[in-house]
Amino acid sequence: MIIIKKGLGLYVGVVLSGLLILFSFYYHDAKAIVIPQTNIDEVLSNDPDKGGVDRTVPKGLTDISDWFNIPTIDNNNSQILPAQSSTGGVNNKGDSDVIKLTSLGDSNKVGAVWSKRDQIDEDERNFINVKKRQTMSMWMFFGGAQRTGGAGTGDGMAFVLQNVNDNAFTTTKNGSAAGETIGVWGSPFDPVDLVPSVLANRAIAKSWALEFDTFQNIDNTYDSAFDINQDALNHIASGYPALASTYSNIGKAGLVLNHQNTITTIPTTKYPKNFLTDDRWHHVTLTWNPAAAGSTMASVVLNYDDKNLDGTTKIDPSTGKVNSKTMSIDTTNFDLNGNDKLYWGFTGSVGDTSENNLIVFESIPAIVEADASSQIIDESAGDHVLSDPTSDNANANVVHDGDNVSVNYDLNYLSGSQPWGDILAKINLPDQINYKNADITYTKKDGSTQTEDIGELAGMTTNEITHTLAQSLYKDNIVSANIKFEGTVTSNDKAKDSPVASAHAGFYGDNLQKDVMTTAFVIKQPVKISLTKESGNPTINIDQETKLQGSVAYSDGSTVEPSKIEVVAKVNDGDPIKIDMNTIATTNTFSLPVSKKLFSNLVEGLNKIEIYVYNKEDFNSSDPIYFDVTVTGSLQVKASQLSHFNSVQAMDNKQIISRSNDWSVDVEDSRNVGSEWYLFAEATPLTKGDDTWDGGLVYVNKNHEEKPLTNSKVNIDSGVKNEEGLQSTDVDKEWTANTGVLLRKNSYEEAGTYTSTITWTAQDSL
Repeated sequence: MIIIKKGLGLYVGVVLSGLLILFSFYYHDAKAIVIPQTNIDEVLSNDPDKGGVDRTVPKGLTDISDWFNIPTIDNNNSQILPAQSSTGGVNNKGDSDVIKLTSLGDSNKVGAVWSKRDQIDEDERNFINVKKRQTMSMWMFFGGAQRTGGAGTGDGMAFVLQNVNDNAFTTTKNGSAAGETIGVWGSPFDPVDLVPSVLANRAIAKSWALEFDTFQNIDNTYDSAFDINQDALNHIASGYPALASTYSNIGKAGLVLNHQNTITTIPTTKYPKNFLTDDRWHHVTLTWNPAAAGSTMASVVLNYDDKNLDGTTKIDPSTGKVNSKTMSIDTTNFDLNGNDKLYWGFTGSVGDTSENNLIVFESIPAIVEADASSQIIDESAGDHVLSDPTSDNANANVVHDGDNVSVNYDLNYLSGSQPWGDILAKINLPDQINYKNADITYTKKDGSTQTEDIGELAGMTTNEITHTLAQSLYKDNIVSANIKFEGTVTSNDKAKDSPVASAHAGFYGDNLQKDVMTTAFVIKQPVKISLTKESGNPTINIDQETKLQGSVAYSDGSTVEPSKIEVVAKVNDGDPIKIDMNTIATTNTFSLPVSKKLFSNLVEGLNKIEIYVYNKEDFNSSDPIYFDVTVTGSLQVKASQLSHFNSVQAMDNKQIISRSNDWSVDVEDSRNVGSEWYLFAEATPLTKGDDTWDGGLVYVNKNHEEKPLTNSKVNIDSGVKNEEGLQSTDVDKEWTANTGVLLRKNSYEEAGTYTSTITWTAQDSL
């Protein structure tokens, strides 16, 4: 027998083998402490230190009402809160528009916001194009309490793609929906709603949803059983709301949601199990990747909590990557029927519990879809692009003290209806680089470029640059911008390796905002490679090849292995050409062949050639050596070695004999543009043994004026070089059957074969 009595004491009596044993325990009432959620005015206070919490409103877009619609549905709790405004009693002190989907304290409410897909002005239409890559990025807030990470919250938000309209919502009863529907899944009205097809018909049709669920619906009642198969307070999951297969009868009293792509923990958050309702803003990036040709399976990549409020990347330390999940989507469920555009937005619904569900948008892909990236290039190591080290390349992120490097930021416009304009670049440059030059190169659609100087570099004191790009990016004009900072690596500690942290840059336009991080790198103190010039400064003809010699050595006397060395050569500041040293050397001395064939920018006159080497394993490089190579241009004639005239009868008659088809006379000029040339021809007498032809070779010009060539130097043609490089003129191309070099016959000749030698001379003056 067990007896329990409430009060100041607890008495338990147990009858055992006929004996009464009495146990006495002291007892007092205990109450659970519930910390209230943060109110919305505090969340939007824009105070970087509000009670020890950064309440900065995330950087995002304004004028959101131009692109998103608050639908007309009963009990809609949604509002657009413009930047720096007070709306409906809510104070938004941030510089971004905030969408309030549902409010803390407002129970049994719903909310939604949809893209304006069908606006009259095509340039203002907001949609997801299923045939293109589309990037949607935003900040999301799900409520919660600072010190507990999610007490008494509900019910979350759902990101939804749908092909219905911009008033879509789950079917409600008397303007309210069960909190577990989050505004998109099918809504149960009564305990008898245990048929999956019933719920599927009430859900948003032609849709796919990604839920951010903050309430565990495990009551096993008809309107709170969706999460019986989930053991986490917070979870992210996806599914097709309007498919009956999305719901199951495994619950005793209510239908259960068949969650797909479930996420129940995020390691980068303060409360990994309460990663939504931790009273913090979380950045979300969703990337739509279209289906391959002939397929209906597209995908969405979700990166959750991938960025800090300051724009820096948030990395999972266990993987070294952002939190990411790829989800397949069957586009047949959208019932597109030839259409390629979807509505996108967010829905929500709350029951008895509530929370502040807030959104700040960063990108609208139909308006602007663009990429931003960064790379650091070690120009002293053959333009090596730094990257994270791997097991195959442990030195991928290594530079050496004194190396010349460039820090590059590349912005590329991909698609959209409007330019990406008024781009404010806020750049924190990597440390331990002495920056010398900074400019922006804009590239147009036709490939032409223009540059812009970044004048702020001159006054930079803390490696921070703020600069507004003078040009907008757009698909029909300027399609990309390369922002380049050049400098020399200067280590703060010459005694050891110096790590340099990744640095953040933000590019904030009026309709798109992007953040990038540079690659973290390590500065090493090099074992110096010396490169010594071993040959002189040659003079060659433009058609010749010369070899430039250099010897490589290490300052510590280590053996030089040519297979590990790359030789880099630049002619007249042209693009560098890399040559594996073991292809031009077997010892520490190489012989680099230089010719017009190998270096197309070799020109007549003086050529400056810069050569340096670097080790391909650790990217340590030498100082350059320089050669002056003088190139003389050439003017020459290339003619057939053997040519014929047509055969004739050996009769006593005067006549002009025409050429056969085996004549070829070309003038080849590799001198400077504007150089003149003159072609002369002189022939020996035409003979057969001791017999001499009566007449001989003649030249007939286009005016049919005849000049004898026998023992006489005659000007045949002339021209001016008007092209860079080698220019060839086909002289005989202009000759006709009655002009050019012909054969004059004055009398009867003995039958046989007669020969003559023509001397062709090309010169630069008469």
